[in-house]
Amino acid sequence: MAIPDTLAVRLMNVVGDHELGGDFLMLGRQRWVGSRRKRSARLFQDTIKARFPDLSEEDFASPDNKYSETFFERLGFDQVDSMDVSDFENASIVQDLAGKLPKKLRGRFDVIYDGGTCEHVFDLPTAYRNIDRMLKPGGVLIGHSPCNNWINHGFYQITPEMVYGFWEKTLGYEVLECELQPLLPMFAHRSVGTTNPNETGVRPRLLGKLPDGPVILSYAVRKPLQKRADKGTKVYQTDYQARWTEGEEQQAVAV
Repeated sequence: MAIPDTLAVRLMNVVGDHELGGDFLMLGRQRWVGSRRKRSARLFQDTIKARFPDLSEEDFASPDNKYSETFFERLGFDQVDSMDVSDFENASIVQDLAGKLPKKLRGRFDVIYDGGTCEHVFDLPTAYRNIDRMLKPGGVLIGHSPCNNWINHGFYQITPEMVYGFWEKTLGYEVLECELQPLLPMFAHRSVGTTNPNETGVRPRLLGKLPDGPVILSYAVRKPLQKRADKGTKVYQTDYQARWTEGEEQQAVAV
């Protein structure tokens, strides 16, 4: 789990565009990579210049370790914590994301960052619901999850359908962004969006052509200020729900 230049740019943009701050939690203790080469490195330098004109790349790196706390502090968060199931990387909170969540962690964080952790958790639904429990009302989950060409990286590859089917439709979160970001430096500018199945009635369609190589699903979703009265516990794929509804309507007309 690490933050290279391309993903650092996406984090800078989503935090700045939506004026995020407060108490921050990264799932796993993210390593800091920063600049790699050519196009992604130039994009990173241009973004720093535009959003943090008084800082250089060196200001985002921790002087005494390989991790990313300094980066998130520079983004403007007041408190930066990390969570892991083990203390092998000295996370500030040792907690099983798929285990029973203690009361002290409920509603504690303004922003949670999944930079490639949840696909390694076998009990993924519990992990996601615990993230929901840990966020304050109005809090934001930012996700950078392996989406394509990551065979055997983890138990799962996360897709846009998860963003729209679970976070938006089931839990009522607002989707702030959802794009597919190629990870190779040469494709730093080649992100592709998708359609929203809750609007189209069919599963997400790509709004462009993805280049070859590994792809990261980059998304951000905001928790509603109040729980929806009709908030369900079961999750179904959005286009199947549309088909079931259409089938019921056709049967009703036939009768």
